[in-house]
Amino acid sequence: MTRDDFSTPTTPFPEHYRSPDCPELGEVEELLYGTTYYAGDGRPLLKPCYVYTPFGYDPGDTDTQYPILYFMHGFLCNANSMFEGDDGAIGNIFDWLIYEKKVRPFIAVAVTWDYENAIRDFQTSFDQILQFHQEFRRDLVPAVESRYHTFAETTDAKGLRASREHRAFAGYSMGAVTAWQIFLLCGDLCKWYAPLACDCWALGRFGGAKQAADTAEMLASAATVFHLAPEDYFFYCGAGDKDPTLLQQIPQIFEMWKYDPQEADRPKPFQKENLTLHIVPGGEHGVPACEELLYNAVPARLGNF
Repeated sequence: MTRDDFSTPTTPFPEHYRSPDCPELGEVEELLYGTTYYAGDGRPLLKPCYVYTPFGYDPGDTDTQYPILYFMHGFLCNANSMFEGDDGAIGNIFDWLIYEKKVRPFIAVAVTWDYENAIRDFQTSFDQILQFHQEFRRDLVPAVESRYHTFAETTDAKGLRASREHRAFAGYSMGAVTAWQIFLLCGDLCKWYAPLACDCWALGRFGGAKQAADTAEMLASAATVFHLAPEDYFFYCGAGDKDPTLLQQIPQIFEMWKYDPQEADRPKPFQKENLTLHIVPGGEHGVPACEELLYNAVPARLGNF
């Protein structure tokens, strides 16, 4: 079996996509929302997220609805990193994708697991990631989608579940760890996922690589818990071919494809139609690979949300 049998190479984005000179520019603003220190002492918190709205977004236009993408940063970064890093390249890429009609206009939200939007040590970060799903469900999504015009008619549990097919969660590196957690524990809220450059750590650090079969079974159980059919979720996974995390993802993804429920009436939860792997040629673990993966993921799959 060759790599081409189980993965697809990404396409580099045009050089002008780095430029902030798109004729139709979106905007990024800080939104503060109330939450709780779920991974710590339970104190109340006021946290920032950064919200990208596309060109033409009108706060007063309540009729136009936008799909929404939440993005989690990696280790040694924070919520500011997505739209401020690399001279704002990711925001520029979004502008050009929308302007050139490769994707429908959408809202993107850069979030953080950290209670003070600060850079912490590895273990503290991981501890917070394991509890981020509570904040996502209870606080973050309701705060964002009560302010911006998404497909959520209401931000109670019923309204958020009804609009899940227009909501995506992506993350890079430890942000990918978060994305897997969101599927496991908030699978009723999002249809589209892009866990980039890391495996699932629900069974411990590097669990997707070290306990691939058990991880696949756990992820399959989430689909059962949330009563999801295989067409109800989609994973766009990927990393650079020089990125060590690719070797963490491959065992997990292979076991997910192999996983076959014992029940005769249950379909295989993960197939090559809803779980794909994409490799950045020459890509290492870092911002350039993340940018290229998002450039490919958003129009290819997340653009359907």
